[in-house]
Amino acid sequence: MASQDLISKKQQREELATGIVRTFSFKGITNKIFGQEAPEQREARLNLLEELTSEGEEAVKEKTAECDEHAERAVTDILQFKEQKDKDLQEALISYALMQISMCKKGIQVWSNARECFLKM
Repeated sequence: MASQDLISKKQQREELATGIVRTFSFKGITNKIFGQEAPEQREARLNLLEELTSEGEEAVKEKTAECDEHAERAVTDILQFKEQKDKDLQEALISYALMQISMCKKGIQVWSNARECFLKM
């Protein structure tokens, strides 16, 4: 949004400086009907547009810096997420392996008890 505003201000400043209006505007029609502005008014508007343009450039720089900052934070968040995902997956697999080992030990115990029962018969 700030970049679009900056572009329009630069275009207005260029049109005012050259006196050539590229697009249809009410300013061009009023100039044709009532004549050109006084040089003082034109100079004042030109100065105002230059100030607005410089403010717009600063706003664009600030927004670009904010965007870069957010992008850097997003990258660090993604890296932290990946690391945490790997840790969580490793913990889940270790837990699953331990559970399988304990289940196998219980299964062996059950079959050992069954074998002993059959041997006693």
